[in-house]
Amino acid sequence: MAEYGHTTIATWVLPIIETLKPYCSAQEILRCAEIDPKCIEDANQRIPLDNMKKLWEFAEAISGDDCIGLQVTKYVKHTNLHALSYVHLSSSSIRESLLRSARFSEVVTTAMRINIHDEKKQVIVSWKKVDDFIYEPSIHAIDAFMALLIKSIGKICPDVHQHLISIDLQRPRPSVLKYHQRMYRCPINFSADSCEIRFKQEFVDRKLASGNNELVSINEQALISYLERLRKSDIVSMTNRVLIDLMPSGDFSQEAVARELAISCRSLHRKLKEKNSSYQIILDKIRKYQAVQYLKQHELPITLIAYKLGFCDTSSFSRSFKKWTGQSPREFRNNCSENVSIEIGID
Repeated sequence: MAEYGHTTIATWVLPIIETLKPYCSAQEILRCAEIDPKCIEDANQRIPLDNMKKLWEFAEAISGDDCIGLQVTKYVKHTNLHALSYVHLSSSSIRESLLRSARFSEVVTTAMRINIHDEKKQVIVSWKKVDDFIYEPSIHAIDAFMALLIKSIGKICPDVHQHLISIDLQRPRPSVLKYHQRMYRCPINFSADSCEIRFKQEFVDRKLASGNNELVSINEQALISYLERLRKSDIVSMTNRVLIDLMPSGDFSQEAVARELAISCRSLHRKLKEKNSSYQIILDKIRKYQAVQYLKQHELPITLIAYKLGFCDTSSFSRSFKKWTGQSPREFRNNCSENVSIEIGID
């Protein structure tokens, strides 16, 4: 089941399979990532982020390439990203294209957001995971998305590399630098605090002769319709978001969630069951994540944390937390104080 319901567009799997052809059959790749072969050629299908994580791990393991995300961009076709590529190609400026990429980023993945802002005659494009996605994104997925953005811009502005200022990547320095150097041709900072690309502002605002407002309008409408369908069908993600919104109020019962979603409790139960999930599964996942975040705030008493998470007493909270992590809340907090690295198993 997808962690918190987060997904990636199914057709994004195709260029990864193409990249791995020299190493393995498509059937073996999909089997190892537990991905249904029937869905990967349909842009209306989605792949859970859990499975994409397995796919990227498998891709690096079988290829022995810690820059495999960059290799994948060689095989990306316009149709792999629904109408997003066509909106980009018909935009009147790079800024317009970037803003649309940010607006429709959920089409590609629901776990990351793109932010664009100006700073001292520079335009900074950054990637950040959404608050309820607790895993760190795959370094290969970030490599692929950032490189694909540069390659896409290069299709309409071949001089893009002359206007790149720098690249920041949170990933560690790769064993072979040449692939990143060839891709960006500008200073690259590894193990950075964030993932971002810096462009010269004048380049981003340059008017493009290839701009076509009519094509933009047609493809934007296709993307809007896609997102509407995605949000309506993604009951797991919607339930998750409603629970997070309701939790501060103290009333986040199944009845309250169903009321917010404007459906009956029976319908909510049925729809979640169809997705191999349930209200309790989603609630437990949110509680696990929130508990860890609260415990890192040392000024918050454990009794208050238990109350915030809807437990009737600290004993109930402690039992649940120990089941999730193998540690009591107090032990976990002490380990955090000692800068001990802790992995929380929540599959």
